Amino acid sequence: MKKTLREKSPKEPASPLDRLARRSALMLLAERLWRLGAALGGLGCAFLALSFAGLWLNAEPALRAVGVAAFGFVALFLVAREIWRGAPKRGAAIARLDAADVSGLRPASALEDRLAASQQPDAATATLWEAHRRRLWRALAKIAVAPPRPGTPRHDPYALRALALLAAVATGFVAGPEKGARLATAFDWRVGGPSLAATRLDAWLDPPPYTGRTALVLTEQDIGETREAPVNSILHLRHGAQAEVSGALAEIAEAAGSDPEERKFKLTGVARLVAPGGGVFAFAAIPDLPPSIEILEAPRNNLRGSMTLSYKTDDDYGVIEAQALFARPAGAPRPLFPPPQLALSLPQEPGGRGETQATLDLSDHPWAGGVATMTLKARDEGGNEGVSQPLEITLPQRHLRNPLARALAEQRRQLVFDPKSADKVVLALDALALAPELFDTSSSLYLGLRLARRGLDGNRLTDERLRDTADLLWAMALDVEGAEALESERDLRAARERLREALARGADDAEIARLTQELREAMEKFLAEQQRQPRKDQDGAQSPEGGGREIGRDELDKMLDELKDAQKSGDTRRAQALLDQLTDILENLQSGSGKGRGKGGGRADSLNELDRLSREQQQLRDETFQGAGRNGGRQGGRAAGAERQRELRERLQRQRDALRRSEQGAPSELDDADKAMKEAEQDLGPGERADKAVEAQGRALQALRKGADELARRGEGGEGEADQEGEGKEGGKAGRDPLGRALGGRGDQNTRARYDPLGAPPTLRARRVQEELRRRLGQPERSPEELDYLQRLLKR
Repeated sequence: MKKTLREKSPKEPASPLDRLARRSALMLLAERLWRLGAALGGLGCAFLALSFAGLWLNAEPALRAVGVAAFGFVALFLVAREIWRGAPKRGAAIARLDAADVSGLRPASALEDRLAASQQPDAATATLWEAHRRRLWRALAKIAVAPPRPGTPRHDPYALRALALLAAVATGFVAGPEKGARLATAFDWRVGGPSLAATRLDAWLDPPPYTGRTALVLTEQDIGETREAPVNSILHLRHGAQAEVSGALAEIAEAAGSDPEERKFKLTGVARLVAPGGGVFAFAAIPDLPPSIEILEAPRNNLRGSMTLSYKTDDDYGVIEAQALFARPAGAPRPLFPPPQLALSLPQEPGGRGETQATLDLSDHPWAGGVATMTLKARDEGGNEGVSQPLEITLPQRHLRNPLARALAEQRRQLVFDPKSADKVVLALDALALAPELFDTSSSLYLGLRLARRGLDGNRLTDERLRDTADLLWAMALDVEGAEALESERDLRAARERLREALARGADDAEIARLTQELREAMEKFLAEQQRQPRKDQDGAQSPEGGGREIGRDELDKMLDELKDAQKSGDTRRAQALLDQLTDILENLQSGSGKGRGKGGGRADSLNELDRLSREQQQLRDETFQGAGRNGGRQGGRAAGAERQRELRERLQRQRDALRRSEQGAPSELDDADKAMKEAEQDLGPGERADKAVEAQGRALQALRKGADELARRGEGGEGEADQEGEGKEGGKAGRDPLGRALGGRGDQNTRARYDPLGAPPTLRARRVQEELRRRLGQPERSPEELDYLQRLLKR
C-alpha cells in the first residue's frame, strides 16, 4: 500500500502585534541584565575595596578562601536567580506595550481577546467585532516600544552600588602600586604562603635635612629608571623583608623602639633595589662638595690688639661653621702654649654664603705679637671641610702704654715662642728689678719680678712651670697698665658681641634696643676711660697699620641709632655692616691726648654743644617771632615753645656744670645766657606776651655766642703754650705745617688749629655769617626768591 505524504503549509508571517511583543520582551531582558550587572558590579567594587584596604594581607589562608567563596556564592546566586526566571513571558511583554499606550484602550492585550459568541455569530455582531479590532489595530500602530528602564533606584534605594564604587577608588589610591599584589593575596590560599612583607613594599628616599630637598617616593614608574638623591640620603623600606639591596647602600642598625617592619639604608653611591615582585630600582648619589673659604685681603691689625679679617665662604648646600687656625712657621721652635683657634662669624646671606668680615680678639692670647701661619677652615652639615691657602702674618698684640708693661709682655712672648730662651728672660728680669727705689718700683711689682725670676731657676724646667711664669708676667703687665681701662675694653667687646649674635639670629626689636643701649653705655664708659689715658704713640709704641682714628661721640651715637633703625626696618644686612663699621672704629680709636690734648678734646665737645645750642635757640627765636607777628601767639604754640626753651636751658646748665668741673672753667657769659633763657621761658607761659620772649631769647643768643667765643680764645692760648716746644723744629709738630695746620694728602685743614686758615675760630665765623644773612633778610628790596632762600639758610 502506497503511503501518502502530507505537504507542510508555509509558515504564516508574524503579525505586527507579535513583532511588538518580541521587541518588548527584548527590552525586558535588557532591563533584567542591567540590574544583574549593577548588582555584580557593586559586589565586585566591594571586593576590590576590601582587597585594596589590606583585608587579606593579615588574614589566614583559610579565611581568605572563605571570604572569596562568600563573594563568589553571592555572585553565582544573582546569576542563577536570573537564569531560573527564564526568558520574559509574552504576557509581561504585552503588559509593557499597554503601559506605553496613551489612548486607554490597552490594544495589545485587547487584540489577544476572542469573540465569546457561537461559532457562527450573526452579521451585526461580526461587523461590530471587526470594527472594534480595526480600532485596536490603529491604536497599536501608534505605540512605540519604550527603551530599557532598569529602575535600579527602586531596587537599590540606599545607593549601595555607588558607595562600593567610591570605596574601591579611595582604597585604590591608598594602595598605590600595590593594588595588584593586594588583590592577588586574596586568591593565595596556600598554607605558609607569602607573608605581608612579600606582598607589600613601601619605599622612599629621605634626603638630609640640610639639603632642603623633599622626600622621593618610589612608584611603579620608577622601575628600570635611575633616580638621583643627595649622598647620605636614607632609603626607607616598609614591609620589605624580601627586598634585595646591592651597591652603596649601608643598612642602619635598628634603634630600640623602632618599627620592626621598617629597614633603613644610607645611600653613599650607586646602588640597586630589587622589589619582591621583581622590579628593579636604581639609585645614584649626588656628591656633597666640600665648602670653600678664602681670604679676600690681607688681615689688618687694629690698635686694640684685635685683627680685622675679610673672607668669603661658599658651598652647595650651606656653611654652618668657620674657624681661623694658627700654627708656627716651618722650622720655628716649639711654642709653649697651643695655637689659638677662633670662631668666625658667617655671612648674613642664606646658607652662610657670601662675603663678610670678623674682628678677632688676640690681645690676651700668649701668641699675640708673634709670627704665625693662619689658615681658615669652613665646615658644612655633611661633615665636609674646606680650608684656605695658608698665610703667614704677624699676630696683633695689645699696645701697652707703660714701658715696664711692654717690657714684661715682651719677655712673656719670648718665653712662649722659645722656651729654651729662659736664660735670656732671666737676664731681662734681673735688669727690670734693679734699683727699685730709683725707678719707683712698687713692692708688689718687685716681689712679682723676683717670683718670676725664681720660677725660671733650676736645670729641669717643665712646661708647667714655664707656663705659670708666663702667666705671671702677663698678669703683672696688665696690673702695671691699669685694670680699669682693660675692664672697660672687655665690657665693650662683650656688649658688641652680644649685639652681633642677636642680629645674626634675628632677635626682636625689644632685645635689639636693650642690647644697643648696653653697647651705648659700655662705649661711654670706654671713651671716658680712654680720654683719661695718655696717647699710646707718645711712649714710642708703634701704631698698627693705618694708624688710630679720631671720631666724635655724636657720630658714634648716630651710628648706633642708624643700626637700631635698620634692624627695625628689617634691613639686617645694613645693621650688620654698621656694627662692623663701629667695631672697626672702636678697635682703632686713639687714646686721649697727652700734654694739653685732654683739655682740648673736652673743649672741642663743649664748643660743638654750644654751637648746637646757639642754632636751636636761633630757630626757636625765629618761630616765636613769626608766631607773634601772625596772631599774637596762640596758647598751644606758646606752651610748646616754653617746653622747648626749658629743655635748651637744662642742656646749657649741664654743659656749664661740666665746664666748671674741668680745669678751663665756664665763661661768665653762659650765666647770662641761662638767666635770659629763664626769662624767655616765663614770658612764653600763660598770660604773657610773646614779644618779651623774643627779646629775652635774643639776649640768650648773644650770650651763648660770646661764651663760645671766650671758650675758643681760651683754647687758642692753651694750645699756643703747649705747642711752643715744637715750633722751633722744622715743620712744627709732627703732622702739621709751620702755621700749626694739619698736613694731609688731600690738603685737609684743621679748623680748630692754633692759627685758623680763615683767621677766626669756627663759632666766630658762624656768627658773622648768620649776622650777614639776617642783615640781607631785613632788606625788603630783595626779590621774594632770594628772601626765601636766605630764610631757609638761617633755619639750617
